[in-house]
Amino acid sequence: MPEQQTEDTKSEKVWALMIELRKELVESQKIRSQVVGFKITFVTAVIGFLAKSEPNDNAILVVPAFAAMCFDLLIYSYSFSIKRIGCYIREHVEPALHRHDAIPADFRMWQDFLTERSTMQRFALFGNMGFTSLTLVVGIIALCLPFRPLLSSGLIAGLLVFFVVDIWACKAPGNLGKQWREDDDGGPGERRYSAG
Repeated sequence: MPEQQTEDTKSEKVWALMIELRKELVESQKIRSQVVGFKITFVTAVIGFLAKSEPNDNAILVVPAFAAMCFDLLIYSYSFSIKRIGCYIREHVEPALHRHDAIPADFRMWQDFLTERSTMQRFALFGNMGFTSLTLVVGIIALCLPFRPLLSSGLIAGLLVFFVVDIWACKAPGNLGKQWREDDDGGPGERRYSAG
């Protein structure tokens, strides 16, 4: 009987951890969505304001492009946090739930299910990068009209370097989510839970 109480206590602790991690994950998703919304609002408002005010120097239109890429880095930091929490749940919490609860061995846990290729989507990522790319194009065009060799070349080089960093940072959260495991059957993403 005391052994059963110990197992029940472990199960309750693991379940409580799962609930807290899910709350943290949902909160990170909310914040990331707010940052994306703010990015779109801010960048389009600045471009609209600058275009309407007809600035004396078109080079000022690179500011929204740099701002968009800075917002991207913030968005990717939240994406990484979300993936990290999901990875921890998948690698540590869900297996513990299988060990301590009466969950069938062949039951597919949520985070494990999300690592399947058929459940992955990248539309939000493409939309975000597409929006940033459009602001980058606007900035580069503005630097070319008129083209001033020193200023335009330097800012275009800076934009391109920053864009490469943006693309690199974009891939970092995804790499955490691709920690596929090979089981005895050799299938990627398949996991077998042991009862003991």
